[in-house]
Amino acid sequence: MKIKSIETFSNEFVSFVRVRTKNGAEGWGQISPYNADISALVMHRQVAPYALDEDATDIDTLIDRIAEIEFKFPGSYLRRAMAGLDTALWDLRGKLEGKSVCELLGGRPRPFPVYASSMRRDITPEKEAERLVRLRDTYGYQAFKFRIGKECGHDEDEWPGRTEAIVPAIRRALGHNVSLLVAPTVVTPLKRLSRLAGCLKITLSVTLKSRAPAGNLSGQLR
Repeated sequence: MKIKSIETFSNEFVSFVRVRTKNGAEGWGQISPYNADISALVMHRQVAPYALDEDATDIDTLIDRIAEIEFKFPGSYLRRAMAGLDTALWDLRGKLEGKSVCELLGGRPRPFPVYASSMRRDITPEKEAERLVRLRDTYGYQAFKFRIGKECGHDEDEWPGRTEAIVPAIRRALGHNVSLLVAPTVVTPLKRLSRLAGCLKITLSVTLKSRAPAGNLSGQLR
């Protein structure tokens, strides 16, 4: 089943991908968000030329081959573009087999819990706690993620004392029957994270989430 066409429908923030085969099958995918119109250009320049006329059902081989051909471009934009092709091909295959992608990958569709995410640092601990309480009461969330530290702050806080204040404030507001996750995001030293985790885990049952800065592959692996 050969790929006939690859189209993108984009704006600055999102880009959808439509893949069609020569026998009329169709799948939809999505390029990774943010600056998605730039990733769409990468799709047509560095991804689509290697996918056209290839087998639409041999997804892993095709995706690996594109990465190998473009080995001099190991960065984010190529991978963001490849994600659009990858997801479209899985959608296409699911339609052909009458299964969800979850089932194709060996899983079983079923309900699963989700968490509410704050996405903000420019908010006081008290206001953040109020927001999360409203989410719990309105939608029934039983897990919440909020941000600590300062993004790319090199061990600085958004303002002094915010991190140490926000976790207990939210725990008091939500009680002990919900799960809390905190996101330091990037450039928070592991020593400080360990110190925070040691304190918060014992007293507040909080899960820490972090990622190393881009380019720091060893840090990302840890």
